[in-house]
Amino acid sequence: MSPSKDQLPILTALQSIVDSIQTNPVTILDAPPGTGKTTALPQELLKAGVSFGKKICILEPRRIAAKNAAKRISQTLSEEVGKTVGYRVRFDSKISKDTKIEFVTDGILTKILLTDPELKEYGLVIFDEFHERRMDSDLCFALARRSQEVFRNDLKLLIMSATLEGQNFESIGIQSKPIRVNANTYPLEIFHMGESSKNTNQRLLDLVPKAVEQTEGDILVFLSGKKEIYDLKNGLESIPEVQSNAVVLGLYGDMDLKDQEQIFLPGPNGKKKIILSTNIAESSVTIPGVRVVFDTGYHKHVLFDSDSGISHLIKDRISLSSAKQRAGRAAREGKGFVYRLWSKEEENSFLDRTKPEILEGDIDRLVLELKSWGEEIDQLPFLDPPNKGSVIKSINRLQLLACLDKNQNLTDLGKECLRYPLPIRLGKILSILPKEKESYIADIVSLVGKESSGTEAKTFPEEMQSKDFSYDLRAVYDQILRIYREKSDFSSISGKDRLYYLISGFPDRIAKNKGSNGKDFKLSNGKLGILNTTSIQIPEYILVFDTVSFGQDLFITRFLPISENQIEKTLPNLIQTKVVSEKRTTQRGETFLVVKEDRLLGELVLDSKETSHPNPTHLTLALEEYISKSSLEEEWKKDSEFSKFYNRVRFLERHGVLDVKTDPNDLKQNSKEWLFPFVNFDSGKISLDKLPYLEAFKAYVGYDKLNLIDSFAPVSIQVPSGSLIPLHYDGAEPELHVKLQELFGLKSLPKLANGKVSILVHLLSPARRPVQITKDLESFWNQGYHEVKKELKGRYPKHPWPDKPWEAIPTKQLNHNKRS
Repeated sequence: MSPSKDQLPILTALQSIVDSIQTNPVTILDAPPGTGKTTALPQELLKAGVSFGKKICILEPRRIAAKNAAKRISQTLSEEVGKTVGYRVRFDSKISKDTKIEFVTDGILTKILLTDPELKEYGLVIFDEFHERRMDSDLCFALARRSQEVFRNDLKLLIMSATLEGQNFESIGIQSKPIRVNANTYPLEIFHMGESSKNTNQRLLDLVPKAVEQTEGDILVFLSGKKEIYDLKNGLESIPEVQSNAVVLGLYGDMDLKDQEQIFLPGPNGKKKIILSTNIAESSVTIPGVRVVFDTGYHKHVLFDSDSGISHLIKDRISLSSAKQRAGRAAREGKGFVYRLWSKEEENSFLDRTKPEILEGDIDRLVLELKSWGEEIDQLPFLDPPNKGSVIKSINRLQLLACLDKNQNLTDLGKECLRYPLPIRLGKILSILPKEKESYIADIVSLVGKESSGTEAKTFPEEMQSKDFSYDLRAVYDQILRIYREKSDFSSISGKDRLYYLISGFPDRIAKNKGSNGKDFKLSNGKLGILNTTSIQIPEYILVFDTVSFGQDLFITRFLPISENQIEKTLPNLIQTKVVSEKRTTQRGETFLVVKEDRLLGELVLDSKETSHPNPTHLTLALEEYISKSSLEEEWKKDSEFSKFYNRVRFLERHGVLDVKTDPNDLKQNSKEWLFPFVNFDSGKISLDKLPYLEAFKAYVGYDKLNLIDSFAPVSIQVPSGSLIPLHYDGAEPELHVKLQELFGLKSLPKLANGKVSILVHLLSPARRPVQITKDLESFWNQGYHEVKKELKGRYPKHPWPDKPWEAIPTKQLNHNKRS
């Protein structure tokens, strides 16, 4: 029997939804949990004929949600799952020729779209829980939109979510307005339990048993990860009140589906259920009977560093949207209570929404899949396109793995990698693994990402047996083995050990001990990591598989010791020799350039060797590298003659007298053209104290310009006293520093730069301290001088202080009549 409109609010909007689907390519439905959008709406849409005789495909992001939804609809139809309503998830499928409504996960729908871009079997594709914004779901939506544009203008898409705030559908041309449905809600009381405490586990051990005794219904506790679930489960099960009245169940993504399904069943012997869950229960899974929610306010998610190609598992605050979703779990069947383990004030630091995975996840597989589809990533209508810089780095990484060629085209090896539902690195290893090395597959499958329990480093197991796998990982192993046995052999490389293939899949994850404290390692991608181990024997080189990030620190959690010889044998084409320079000062204080040859793997120096008798080519490369890393202005300060000449030339350039580039960055970039011809590279060594900057720069400016420079920017100027006083060009304006008695009778100084620029005169006291700065001497004699005279005459009585300085005789001597 179909539910009534009073029972399920979604049915009140059924006609509007049907009309929109028939009219628009994309329909948007905003409906909170409990409205019936997942379990009631699909069969009503099937009856309404909006799929035009074809199947309805419903994307559910999580396997347990897909299976549970198919079961619940089948129950209302009094049918077995797999008849009218079926599902396809990884490792499990129940469909038949009669199936009209098919629930699939995003990985399955991606595979369908890549093999059949036209989606020939489907008339309507529904994207449920769209707000989760998983990367595969975003990819499926973009591909389905492209399918509408290119192949199927009759294909209809329906977006469903409990919260769609902040989604910019207009940006990709979706004009239909969201259809909003309100839920029949029960009262919900939310309590903020005070500022977050580091000892969350202890707080919950105090609070949850009280809730068992004092509240009705089952209890749902949101924790950040699997380790936290096990820690709390062990603690709760040791408390007598919990043992007597409740059963404690875990719920997380990679647990066996059979165990996950236990949470939907009533507790044994009427006991309450205490469900300890990650954010899997936030929106994808509706758990009956829950009336109390405890929320720690944290979740763990993978943050991908596109620079290094490493994914970090990090613990982070949830968003306000997630907090709202979690709270809603408590009021589905009656009045609910929510206990938030943070203060109201702390919510000011929460993000409004969780970031889409495509903006901070590993997009390597996405890039390859779109190459397989036949389009570039920037050509598809993504709601939030990935960062362009991240795409470029992904392409570089895929070229390093030989999945893309130098023209960014998909290689045969890249196609083979896509056959394995694994990270591309592991697909690469399996693709080049010869058939006789099938025994290595268990090791490779064991590298499928697992949650780290902390920062302690663990060595990759010497040998993993498939019998040691969990139920879920065993299913992965069986699936991979089937694909592997059907593989094309892309490797003529046989007789290699396991390390050869592992290194081939992680060529940018080689790390070398920095030697500072024995635990700091530098990776070939440039990142630094900490090997948190109590072992006395710490290897020089390791292959890094997994890391975890805590604050600014990156901890290496799974690794394998390797040798430099193994690196050289596996990656000879990636090792480069580079000539580098090093500044060295002798005991006499002389500075020379030392030439070294570094053998590099990425940014990792495998070894470095000093060249005792470098040839001219190596010296040239070394000086080029030294100058590229140096500050020329600092280098020039050591050569006062050059600095003075350079400042004069730059002054004339600024004022349009000379047409020559004097910017230090330009000179640095072009040093090979103007400086290097004057360096003697045949001597076998280069003295950094004697680089011919002045000679080379004069030639660069032009010897024919030297007289012009002397004329318009002279080194010095003769003042009325007869002294030759130097001019300073290192400031914004040319300056003359001179005792004022030496300028008596002078009304003005000549202008520089072909008459364009006045000299800034620093008038000095007899003790050579500045007393006035001016460009107008005549004005100074008439006005400022008398104030200076009044102040200084008594202090320097032996020096002349005439009443009429413009008529006085300039002098650098004392008053003649006062000489002793």
